Amino acid sequence: MLIQAIAHTGRHRGGTPLPGTTWRTGIALLCLWIGVSATGLTQQLTPEEATRVGGDMTTVGQALGDVNSRLSPFKESVSKIMAAAPHVPAEVAAALGRIVGGGSGQDFVSRAAFSAACVLLLLALGYAWRRATARWRRSFMTSDVHARGALGLLALDTGQWAIFALGSFVCIRLFFNSGDHQALLLVAVLSGLVRWSIFMLALELVLRPGHAVFRLIAMPDRTARHIRALIGAVTFVGILGISIMPVLLRAGLPLPAGQVTVLWQGLLVAAGCAVALWRYHAAFTLPGRTQRMWLWIGGVSTALVWLSWSVAVVYLQFSLYHSLVYSLRIALIAYVVQALLALSAHVHWWVRLVQHTTNAAAVLALSIMLADLWLVQHFAIVSQATWDPILHSLVTTAVTLFAGFVAWRYLDLWTEQRLRAASPGLAPGMDDDVAAEPASRLTTMLPLVRVLVGLGILMFVAFLGMSQLGVDVTTLLAGAGVFGLALSFGSQALVRDIVSGVFFMSDDAFRVGEYIDTGSLKGTVERVTLRSVRLRHQNGQIHTIPFGQLNAITNFSRDWQTVKFNLRLARDTDIEQTRKTVKRVGQEMLQDAELAQEFLLPLKLQGMAEITDNALVVRLKFTVRPSNPSVVQREALKRLHRAFAQDGIEFAAGVITVQPAGTLALTAGAGAAAASQTREPGEARAA
Repeated sequence: MLIQAIAHTGRHRGGTPLPGTTWRTGIALLCLWIGVSATGLTQQLTPEEATRVGGDMTTVGQALGDVNSRLSPFKESVSKIMAAAPHVPAEVAAALGRIVGGGSGQDFVSRAAFSAACVLLLLALGYAWRRATARWRRSFMTSDVHARGALGLLALDTGQWAIFALGSFVCIRLFFNSGDHQALLLVAVLSGLVRWSIFMLALELVLRPGHAVFRLIAMPDRTARHIRALIGAVTFVGILGISIMPVLLRAGLPLPAGQVTVLWQGLLVAAGCAVALWRYHAAFTLPGRTQRMWLWIGGVSTALVWLSWSVAVVYLQFSLYHSLVYSLRIALIAYVVQALLALSAHVHWWVRLVQHTTNAAAVLALSIMLADLWLVQHFAIVSQATWDPILHSLVTTAVTLFAGFVAWRYLDLWTEQRLRAASPGLAPGMDDDVAAEPASRLTTMLPLVRVLVGLGILMFVAFLGMSQLGVDVTTLLAGAGVFGLALSFGSQALVRDIVSGVFFMSDDAFRVGEYIDTGSLKGTVERVTLRSVRLRHQNGQIHTIPFGQLNAITNFSRDWQTVKFNLRLARDTDIEQTRKTVKRVGQEMLQDAELAQEFLLPLKLQGMAEITDNALVVRLKFTVRPSNPSVVQREALKRLHRAFAQDGIEFAAGVITVQPAGTLALTAGAGAAAASQTREPGEARAA
């Protein structure tokens, strides 16, 4: 009947369907079928199935109830804190009144005045220390090694802090050890000042207002001053408030009122840090990647610390907060050490080695310590009995990895330093005749040694670390052998290049800095890798040639080089005079301080090489070291030109006189007639 009614509603009085009602009828039928099916399922549901379904819903309900039970202490504590918030000023004033009124008012005033006098005296002693060490401070500020200067300034600032801390401890032990509320309040103030001075010492180390070269986080000096003042002010309130809060609680301050107070202090410190981050961001028109990174780190750290502090204050359980602060403290110490070393990383290569090894040690130590702190001690995800053997394996593996990393970085930095010192590469605008001294054989082979030894260190450390973690490395070694065999068959060209390079290096065919000719390409050897050699042409081009493509090599830079060149002199030149002039020029060049160290055999005239129609071609030679033969040759030509001009030795003019044959006959006849006229008469008759 219901279906018929639904169908009837979709028709005209004449029985034809209404336009657009077909889909409505289909939806109505589908809903009706779902309802009937659900009714049937409800009627056929057994008690066991009902129990099972109810059990699933009961589990969800139990989970929600568990969450609610966990949140109930939080809700209760928050409600108490909200109720106590309006009465906090009065409660704090009442607690302070009870502390002051614990004895006579005059007694507290005198104690407070005495403690203030102690603080002023300690500050005066610190100022005297600063004045006494002013000369050392100036020397550290002007030090070329910035890391040493920063550490020196830190040592002087630590000495000033030590004076204040030691003096505060002496005052507490001598004058404020009675144990009453007034003494405890003054002790809390002094201890809070000491803790705040430690924080400011660390802040001063990082920001260093007025000394940008020692600043560990790059920013303008004005921004550094503002951030130091702002963070110093809010942390002074926060640290001092936390220090005196236990005394106020002992004096009768209600716990909810104390919670409200420290929550407001935490909010104040977080707000100050947020403003400091805003000042840091505003100091840069277009913040770079480093600036954005510091903004993210500062923002996330501030938010996490504030949230953990707030939750800890509400729950009165500070383990999470202490774990987070401890982790951030370790990370900050690691960064400070790394940044201090980075100040002088460009001065000595071993400073970079210490910097990199410190980073590696910090990463490994932080990983293990944070895993132990969070997984075992705080969240108890791993039990202590299970964690102890894992910790032992992790520590031994970390030590192995650290030793391998130190060995690799030492090898890499040492070889890089040697290669950079021996690199003779041509720079734009550099005279191509000024050749650097060829490197030693060891320096040439250093890239090969670095790659091979680096691979050995990597494989050794990897297999040793995996064995310490309990991994069976025998199967891995077998697999590595099979992989190496397959690689050798599949990369025959690569193997040929590597093997050829090994033989070229063993034959000492060339070294870094030498000029060689490979047949098709020439250049100065700039770098030798495991499979190729890189040549720098004198015009600046770089040629990279695999060792497998090298056949015969001509080395122009080994041992010595004899330079021979010709000069064209006039045909009437006196050869003996020329020989003496050349010898004199050679002796003068030997007396030159710069040229004498290049010569092995002096400049001399070897003899006449050729006689042409208009010139005498003479050959000269000298033997020099292979570094700069063209420079010596140009200097010799310059001196010879000047000496020949002084001694009247002329170069060939390069002119050839051509006469016709008839002209030669006439010239001969005229000469015979002139000769006959000069004869005596008797000689003419006899003829």
